[in-house]
Amino acid sequence: MGRLSAFVTNDSGPMHLAAASGVPVVAIFGATTRELGFFPYGPGHKVVETDLACRPCGLHGQRECPEGHFLCMRLLTVDMVHAACRDILETKAAA
Repeated sequence: MGRLSAFVTNDSGPMHLAAASGVPVVAIFGATTRELGFFPYGPGHKVVETDLACRPCGLHGQRECPEGHFLCMRLLTVDMVHAACRDILETKAAA
């Protein structure tokens, strides 16, 4: 993992391993939020998420959306994740 230029992941244990290894992380957050304390610690990471009033819906998310729409994930796009990756890689290249 330490040889990676960036690591794309969901809010999970591997996200924390990458951050602890000094690898820039692009973390995709659906039902969970930074305010719960689960985010990649340290500088240089990006969190891709939506701004919805129903977030967070639980400490670790749920298999079913309490609102029935799962917009927290459905509104996230490949372009959003790609832009976060590009930002990390361009910043790393400029350093």
